Amino acid sequence: MACYSIQWKKSAVKELQKIAKQVIPDIVEAVNALAVDPLPLGSKKIRGSLQTY
Repeated sequence: MACYSIQWKKSAVKELQKIAKQVIPDIVEAVNALAVDPLPLGSKKIRGSLQTY
């Protein structure tokens, strides 16, 4: 299976800095997990869209 790379936008980093420090590692870990499995169990397709989940 292919592995994707995650690129953080400056605005996303700024938003992360506003969140409680103890929560940030969990968020980063969850986002990095999407590089390995971009459609994890439980993800749902957005209505009215062909390729958006």
